Amino acid sequence: MNYMATMVILASLVGPLVRGAYFQAYKPPIEAKGGDVATGTVIRQDTQTLILNTTPCNDDREKQIVIFRAPFATKTAEPISCPGGKTFQQVTANKG
Repeated sequence: MNYMATMVILASLVGPLVRGAYFQAYKPPIEAKGGDVATGTVIRQDTQTLILNTTPCNDDREKQIVIFRAPFATKTAEPISCPGGKTFQQVTANKG
């Protein structure tokens, strides 16, 4: 096998390996569908998109992200107190 063929094979394996490692380490985000409701801390919000962390007490590898795209509605929810002593304000969102 020559050098060029080896490089092509290696390059074709890199993408799937990186994606596989990422999804083993992190949960993929959930796209909210009509009727979905979630409560969490706001990561980002604008008029078209709301991104919630529904597991704010978990570390980065275990957090679950839910993405709401317009139309959606929000209301203030009870704060959550984590075992380490941190408290986070939460919102509840529902996909219209």
